Amino acid sequence: MKQQILLIDDDITYCKTFERSARSAAFELVYAHNLLEGIGMLDENRQIVAVVLDGHSFLQPDQSGGPKANFVYHALHALDDMEREQQRIIPRCVNTESPTEFREELQGLVQVFDKRGDDSFLFRWLRKAIAALPETRIREEYKDIFEHTNSVFTHQEENELIGLILFAETYTAQDIPGNLAVLRRLLEKLTDACALKLLNEDPRSYASKMGVSVKPVFDTLYSRKILPRQIVKQVHYLYAYCSEFGTHIYRSQNPPYNPDVYAFRRNLNSFLEVLGYCSELFNRKR
Repeated sequence: MKQQILLIDDDITYCKTFERSARSAAFELVYAHNLLEGIGMLDENRQIVAVVLDGHSFLQPDQSGGPKANFVYHALHALDDMEREQQRIIPRCVNTESPTEFREELQGLVQVFDKRGDDSFLFRWLRKAIAALPETRIREEYKDIFEHTNSVFTHQEENELIGLILFAETYTAQDIPGNLAVLRRLLEKLTDACALKLLNEDPRSYASKMGVSVKPVFDTLYSRKILPRQIVKQVHYLYAYCSEFGTHIYRSQNPPYNPDVYAFRRNLNSFLEVLGYCSELFNRKR
């Protein structure tokens, strides 16, 4: 799948030209003609991995006067806010017809390219910046997992899974319960996919009185000899563990046991094994 980048530029003709160049460089380009529109697209679409900014553009639709240079500074602040809100890194650069106007002031802050120059330099920089992103590394390191996850998860859920893997590398103890809750939710989503793709049945028909379908779905997959006992046993343990420790239940006294990073990694690895096994079965069914 091509990596998606966003261009914010008020020049409609140039947007079309740059789109063709991006396609030739194996990128998928989306574009906006003002900052407000561009930030809205970035907020709604986590598949956008980098942003290219015009040097002079509009802050919002129907802005009076011509495009101004202060657009860049507003855009950089808005992207910083978006990074904090989405808890990710968003590579950005400036692509302008007057690069000398920006290079000195933006030196060390953002890369500046000349619109009239060779686009290949800009795309080469984008590839390097995107390759350095933590999520890019995770997708490459766990390639066997992520090549099939789009048949199970939304892009947002894939990002949550990447977040769990990154959390296991640099964890904070107080955040373990919240991440176990995310792990349980992804297991529930995987369960729904297993019911639909491996049993050809509505997962809701397996829901118990508590509205939980994980155990009955996987028990059926075992009884029909679709999944081995070892995988099903892992699912039972994983769901029970995440249900017990993946919530913020008020306790009058400290519990005798709190999950540590080793326990979290054990559960995460179990989930990745189950996900990988089931995804391979989905792939065979195609």
